Amino acid sequence: MTATDPGTPDVPTRPDSVRLAVELWCAVIVAQLIAAIAQYPVVLDQSRTVLEDMAEKQGQEMPASPTVMAVLSMVLVCVILTAIALTFLKFFWDGRNWARQGLGVFSAFLVVELVFSVLSMFSDSDSGERVAAPAWASVFGIVGGVAAIGVLVALMNKDTTAYCRDMAIWRDRKRQNGGVRG
Repeated sequence: MTATDPGTPDVPTRPDSVRLAVELWCAVIVAQLIAAIAQYPVVLDQSRTVLEDMAEKQGQEMPASPTVMAVLSMVLVCVILTAIALTFLKFFWDGRNWARQGLGVFSAFLVVELVFSVLSMFSDSDSGERVAAPAWASVFGIVGGVAAIGVLVALMNKDTTAYCRDMAIWRDRKRQNGGVRG
């Protein structure tokens, strides 16, 4: 499926590669959220350490609960990152090339993270007294990274590039003909 001729008044047809990229990116979001939630023991330990250091420096009791701090920080980070990803997805779905490129950067980051995650599975690292995330969490990180590879392939597909280009031309013509910005 390719985009229609930009000279026609019809909106260019969205190719299957765009649909695939959006579907795979949704899988990336879900996998990364599950992997982030699995990091709770690590975040709780870090929160406890930070709050204990603060209390020690001020000579008082802990100013807040480590559990509350860990949950709030995790929720805040997950909500912000999900909102950013969904915003980029919406603009990409509408054929914005900058959003396609932004999703490509995010996907490439996740692929690099996947490589380091897989390499760390084969290295002999002793965490000492540190709290570690459960082993099953790495499965979701790997699934998200593999889906990000698929997203990269779909984003760089010639039909996806042509769709974004044709949508830009269509929006310009629509604007020039007195239409509302789309």
